Amino acid sequence: MTTLIAQTSSTPRTRRLGMLCAGVLAIAGSLLGGCGGSNNALLEANRALTDRNTALTQQNDSLNRLNQELQAALAARDRAIAELQSLVADLRAGRSGMEGQLSDMEMRLKGLNFGNMALDAETDAALRALAAQHPDLLEFDSVRGLLRFRADVTFDSGSDKVKDAARPTLRQFAQILNAAAARYDVRIVGHTDSQPIRSAAQRGHPTNMHLSCHRSISVRNELTGNGVAAERVEAAGRGEFDPLVPNTSSGNTPRNRRVEVYLTRPSRAAGTAGPEVGSAPSAPATAPAPTQPSKGDEIMK
Repeated sequence: MTTLIAQTSSTPRTRRLGMLCAGVLAIAGSLLGGCGGSNNALLEANRALTDRNTALTQQNDSLNRLNQELQAALAARDRAIAELQSLVADLRAGRSGMEGQLSDMEMRLKGLNFGNMALDAETDAALRALAAQHPDLLEFDSVRGLLRFRADVTFDSGSDKVKDAARPTLRQFAQILNAAAARYDVRIVGHTDSQPIRSAAQRGHPTNMHLSCHRSISVRNELTGNGVAAERVEAAGRGEFDPLVPNTSSGNTPRNRRVEVYLTRPSRAAGTAGPEVGSAPSAPATAPAPTQPSKGDEIMK
């Protein structure tokens, strides 16, 4: 009886206990199932992050290599620029040196005279004084040892006849040649501009070359006619081919119309040399008058 009562009285409690255990098991199962799902999600996220990190690392490595290549290219460019700049500097220095040499050669050429000798002090002073007396007619170049006669003052237009106004100056020049400058030979060179000769003047001077030579001969005749030994004096002409300044489109360039007289070192053979300094001047030589152009329409040459 007692056993039956005890069994009877314990049945509901056992039931409750079983139900409680079942609930705990259900809750535990549920909890265990939820943790497994969350862990899987974490694993997947971690795997994705690892893959992303690997990709970024590879990309970073690639960018580093590219940066190194660009730096090497920039360094090569800088070296090339430096080499080019050095080459340009060398070329400029070489050009500067060549320009300096060219300038020096030009200055030397300008300083050369036909006789390749500087004038002595006495002759230089005498010619300088002569040019100072006649600045409208003469220019004196001491370095080259020459007197330059302006053709427009010395001659009429298109003519090779020396003007009366220029004769006294040529006479003074002849006196210097027979005294202070007796040791030198004389070279006379006529020049014109590039304007063609027209009308009546062509009959006596077909070209500018003819006119330049004829004017040079006329100056020679004036000097020899005033006592300068004929063997000392040479006459030549260059026409329009040696201008002092560029000729204009019309060819009318007054500065290019001139007669230049150079004092040179004697070049004659022994026994035919002209008088030396201090010797008596030669007797005046009779020279034929130059051919004169016909009167007519002439242009300034």
